[in-house]
Amino acid sequence: RIVRHMKLIARAPNAARIALVSHADVIKAAVCYVLGLSLDSYRLFDIDPASITKVRAGPTGMRLAGLNEVAW
Repeated sequence: RIVRHMKLIARAPNAARIALVSHADVIKAAVCYVLGLSLDSYRLFDIDPASITKVRAGPTGMRLAGLNEVAW
């Protein structure tokens, strides 16, 4: 569901910066999709509580712009 939602938002005519808030496992699934990884790869990286993961969507697709950024 998250990938379908991300694609839908990316195609919105006035989409500029949009924040999606979710739980770690859903974010991991989205990151796996963006990186072209198998969903089994979700254990290879962490998503901390209140962290920021950035995905940029463009004409050539989506790319990971930041992963698990936290402010200490």
